[in-house]
Amino acid sequence: MKVDFVVLGATGDQGRICSKDLLQAGYTVLLAGRNPDPIQDLLKNKKASFMQVDVRDIKKTAKVIKDSGAKIVLNCVELTWNIEVMKACLLANAHYLDLGGLQEMTIKQYKLEREFKKRKLLALLGCGSTPGIANVMAKHAVEQFDKVDHIDLGFAWDSNIKEFVIPYSIESIVYELTTPAIVLEKGKFKKSKACYFEGTNKFRGVGLQNLYCIVHSEVYTFHKYFKKMGLKNVHYTAGFPEHSHRVIKFLIDLGFSSKEEITVKGTPITILDFTREVLKKKKHPKNYEETENVWVKVTGVDEDMNKTIMMECLTTTLKGYEEAGSNINTGMSISIMGQLFLKGKIDKIGILAPEACVPSQDFFEELAKRKMFVYQDGKKIN
Repeated sequence: MKVDFVVLGATGDQGRICSKDLLQAGYTVLLAGRNPDPIQDLLKNKKASFMQVDVRDIKKTAKVIKDSGAKIVLNCVELTWNIEVMKACLLANAHYLDLGGLQEMTIKQYKLEREFKKRKLLALLGCGSTPGIANVMAKHAVEQFDKVDHIDLGFAWDSNIKEFVIPYSIESIVYELTTPAIVLEKGKFKKSKACYFEGTNKFRGVGLQNLYCIVHSEVYTFHKYFKKMGLKNVHYTAGFPEHSHRVIKFLIDLGFSSKEEITVKGTPITILDFTREVLKKKKHPKNYEETENVWVKVTGVDEDMNKTIMMECLTTTLKGYEEAGSNINTGMSISIMGQLFLKGKIDKIGILAPEACVPSQDFFEELAKRKMFVYQDGKKIN
């Protein structure tokens, strides 16, 4: 059966969300991953099929993509393997979208631009919540300026029950909190201390949050696409509720984020892999709900007047996706962008980030259908 989409990493948290959203929209989807057990409910859908895939094997992954007949691959695997998946898409002559790769990975990915352009393919990088929703909101705001100087952005979230629940991929969290932050200041990239405290701020729907400057790909892509507008400064901050940040820091301090390999009952495993599997087993408390605010603040000049625009996207726990909390905005966002591409609303080739090609109004309308609402200066616009 020829399918509309291949979702790689479909058995992981975001892959399941993405695949479910595509299937609910009526598309045919090949769900590819290592173990079909977590997606048995999705495979009951007649438009869903499964194939076991190890993306480290580029040639076999390319064959699975090519045999599916799909022209669009949504990559929801851990960001470590983005380059391998991109190479598989090049071999299979398929378009590529991913959830983001943080700054170091993103820079590596752009080195494949000539190959994607040569084959007239699109590689859209960072299609989740942030990067993803944040990038489209930045695009929407920047278009209302003559010149832009500052873009500050990030996320803040909290829950109604102050009990630790892993907010998103532990691999991504560890990388963000332990890797030196890279900021753009006065037009130049500057390396700073990992996860340094930047103060507190109050956010719509979330309340007061401590903010920590972390490494993120938007700092790089905003400079790439908005420097012609005069952009000189970009800072990315993460707002974790104290009860969550305290536990994550405790795990990191105790060494549970190490990639060192240990042997348990004769089986080799990295400490971080062990930590991930343990955290997977922790269920959400009863009636647990989350709210996340992905925000972008743009400062510049419009018609010779200083101007600031504050963009926010609020996501809350959605019925049918309770175990994902507010993290539905990542898997749903890449699904939406994939659908917009299939419909011809995105028509670029080469390697791009969402701020370069995703139509903001169409994207915001799709977010609203999924109860994710966008605000500009406090006014809901979708």
